[in-house]
Amino acid sequence: MLKSIIKITGSFLLLCATLTAMAQTSIVQTAIEQTRRQYAPDSRTALFDLSVELSNDSSYILKGCCDNPRAVEALLQQLDAAGIACVNRIKLLPDPALGNRTRALVTVCCASLRSDSRHSSEMATQAILGTPLRVLQQQGEWYRVQTPDHYICWIPANSITLQDEAGWNSWRETTRYIYTGFQGFVYDAPHRQAGIVSDIVAGAILQADGKTHKGFVPVIFPDGRKGFLKSDECCDLDQWASRPFDLDAVLQTARTMMGSTYLWGGTSVKGADCSGFVKTAYFCGGVILARDASQQALTGEIIPADRWATCQTGDLLFFGNARGRVDHVGLYLDNGRYIHCSGQVKVNSLNPSAPDYRPDDFLSISRIKTQIGTPGITAVKAHPWYFNQK
Repeated sequence: MLKSIIKITGSFLLLCATLTAMAQTSIVQTAIEQTRRQYAPDSRTALFDLSVELSNDSSYILKGCCDNPRAVEALLQQLDAAGIACVNRIKLLPDPALGNRTRALVTVCCASLRSDSRHSSEMATQAILGTPLRVLQQQGEWYRVQTPDHYICWIPANSITLQDEAGWNSWRETTRYIYTGFQGFVYDAPHRQAGIVSDIVAGAILQADGKTHKGFVPVIFPDGRKGFLKSDECCDLDQWASRPFDLDAVLQTARTMMGSTYLWGGTSVKGADCSGFVKTAYFCGGVILARDASQQALTGEIIPADRWATCQTGDLLFFGNARGRVDHVGLYLDNGRYIHCSGQVKVNSLNPSAPDYRPDDFLSISRIKTQIGTPGITAVKAHPWYFNQK
């Protein structure tokens, strides 16, 4: 009889310990999710990739990575207040193993950034020549980086050159040229019959390497290669970025891309997806937009879709499904017409009576040109990754 009582008591205590552990695990998982929603609601632009492991009946091990120390601190404080003991093994990014080389510049014409550290992974976005990046961690021949619009992806090591803070500051303060043509080349000598060092696209940035020579300017790539740009196809970056917002440049870039093939993840005049298309056009006007259509739809002055007759040139138009999920964006032109990339860059109309009317679920409008400097709409000149802000 006593043995039975002891056995039942032991089973009861084990059950209580199991239930307690389950309850505490639920508290930990809830705390992680609450912290993630507060500090990293969009996994495309913030890292809060954590997991929890029960090490014994009363202690938990927190694992994963995060790029915001305040988020980790908030989580630990919440768990401490709940009386839950934790071992913190969360890796804060940038990874200390990078040392002081936590910045980078893109060294190729159009670098492909992928959702994982392998070439077969989805191309999530691109970064063109001279784009400044924040480096978060290294994995083999890949680096996890953040672009100026805060997008986080993986890029091959051979597409960038790493920078320490001194090199980073020097690059931001030196004379640079931005390519203002559509597509062109960097030559190995200052004449039109010279060899090719690299191709180049609108918006690419290269450091100056001397004075203009016979209609060409000498430039130097972030990886040390040298070449020459046609002087009538580039502009001093500081002068270009200091101009007032140039809507004409936005429209000219968009129209010049007419017929260009849709490219998932593309953000250059060589090829773009719908949000990459409007992003590329706006960058040529001196403004950095958020990366994806669903992010862009949350920026600017938001106007209901049924007020499309009040649209102004340069407004962004957002489309989606019946549940209100944004999955497409276009750039308003005039008289109900808008230009967008769907299969190819083309023009359609919002007017149901127009022959080129496109019967999509039209969700909203965002006015950009009056909202530069608000979240998700940043002038290049005001972005601290391009220029030291004084």
